[in-house]
Amino acid sequence: MSTSRISRRYAQALFELSREGVALQDDLSAVAAVVANDEVSELLESPQYPAALKQQVVIKAAGGKLCSEVERLLAMLIDRNKASLLPEIATMVEELIHESESELEADVTVATALSQARQTKLSKALAASTGQSVRLSVHEDKSILGGMVVRIGDRKIDYSLRTKLAGLRRALAS
Repeated sequence: MSTSRISRRYAQALFELSREGVALQDDLSAVAAVVANDEVSELLESPQYPAALKQQVVIKAAGGKLCSEVERLLAMLIDRNKASLLPEIATMVEELIHESESELEADVTVATALSQARQTKLSKALAASTGQSVRLSVHEDKSILGGMVVRIGDRKIDYSLRTKLAGLRRALAS
């Protein structure tokens, strides 16, 4: 499993906690900044120091008192030798919080230009399906032949004619 998938799982859990009212973003950012330091990183990677000492060093360097959720996360990551993921996790949590508070960016690829009325209709349909307002970024790519490809975050919705023809070709070949 890639480290970004692992980080995304932790970030999603922390994001859910923050949505429930747990104030952890400042503590998480402080811990991530400490872990990103080269000297602290070397200490965390060294097998000669016990996990409890590593945790104490990071907590003191981050300001002394952390919320219990961030302390538990830090202890767990140190025990699993994955403390180096903290900066990536903190960045992902910030992105998730930002996305939840603002509109989503949808990257739309079409074969021919979309009229303003169709863009508005597409934006409203995507907003209804995601529950958030959506800002479109439309690009033309004649190679998709027709239809559209919509990317919202890490989701991809492919309604292109090129993909449908490729699927038909595979179905006929088997």
